[in-house]
Amino acid sequence: MTLLPSSAGGDDDNRTPPPSLDSQPITSSSSSTSIPPGPVKLTARSCLYELCAQSHWNRPVFDCCNQQGPDNQRSFTYKASIEMKEGSESTLAIECIGKPQFSKKTAADSAAEGILWYLVHLGYPKTPNRRKK
Repeated sequence: MTLLPSSAGGDDDNRTPPPSLDSQPITSSSSSTSIPPGPVKLTARSCLYELCAQSHWNRPVFDCCNQQGPDNQRSFTYKASIEMKEGSESTLAIECIGKPQFSKKTAADSAAEGILWYLVHLGYPKTPNRRKK
């Protein structure tokens, strides 16, 4: 419980009530890891990682293929690539170069979105199946 400094009157009964349970993050009883309240946002990279894991493909590889601009306004272009092994002898490699972005994470997400778009057009699911507990 957090206490605020008492008012000028010196009255100790002016304590703030404890915050409601809705505003506190949920913590696991087995560890001290806190789980933020609300929905979890999946990035294109995490969807691609999960899809590759479910399909038993190699993990996607992300490479920074271009950096442009001055240090205070640098843009990054990433290339994402995956190898899809279908059967014992069939292998398909997909590479996609994303749009230039001002952060490395969003540049990698842009490349992953391109691969996910292509996989959808090949008939694969865009987002992996998530089991609900």
